[in-house]
Amino acid sequence: MKLRVYLNGLAIALMVSCFFNADATSFNKPAKSMRLTSVAPAVEGWYFRAISGYPAAITFEPVVLFKNGDYWEAGAETLESLDVATDKSKHPKAWGTWKKQGQTFLLTNSKGETNDYKLGEGNWFPAYAYTGAVKLKPVYEKASGGDYGNGLSALSIKKITFLDATHFNEGLNAGMSTGNAAAWKKSATGGTYRISGHTIEFTYNNGTVLKTSFALGAKGGPIRPDNALIFIGGYAYTDTE
Repeated sequence: MKLRVYLNGLAIALMVSCFFNADATSFNKPAKSMRLTSVAPAVEGWYFRAISGYPAAITFEPVVLFKNGDYWEAGAETLESLDVATDKSKHPKAWGTWKKQGQTFLLTNSKGETNDYKLGEGNWFPAYAYTGAVKLKPVYEKASGGDYGNGLSALSIKKITFLDATHFNEGLNAGMSTGNAAAWKKSATGGTYRISGHTIEFTYNNGTVLKTSFALGAKGGPIRPDNALIFIGGYAYTDTE
């Protein structure tokens, strides 16, 4: 959205506060528990694909292919807690259908648009469950934001530090700027974590428990799990080394 009004420092600070609080809430708020009425079907495989993103030209998102021909863009829910009917109703754009022709995966989204992907061509990769064989890197981060026109831009950087096999720290820097002023706000928290397969569970120091989806990226030939890229809650995090 293009803003045509002059933003002074105070106005920017207020916008930062709203932007920051919304971002922090979405980062820390656990997925709502619910009675399962439509459990996830059998899984064909976990993958991730290249998409356009900010601030980099390319980012990645995890995709779960189900044996019944559906696919799901993995998000905050874990497969164990996923109510398919409810999620399709609340997040229809995260669902679609898929089929494989030879070595090509054809994914048709909720708008009926079909995109093709193929392993080894730079846009489609296997995603892996956590087994402990590949250890996590110490620090990962995710950047998001955008350019809203007339010199107004926003940036949010989330960083998670795995201190050891069970403890973590988490930080969030969020801000907005124009050609005339800028404002930033920071927060930090921590707690314990555990990972099993495609699920990671954070227990924060304030008692909040967040259980969400998880996957490891891939690298090389032969293709294998890679700890330089991980997915938490559907978002790609890259190591900072």
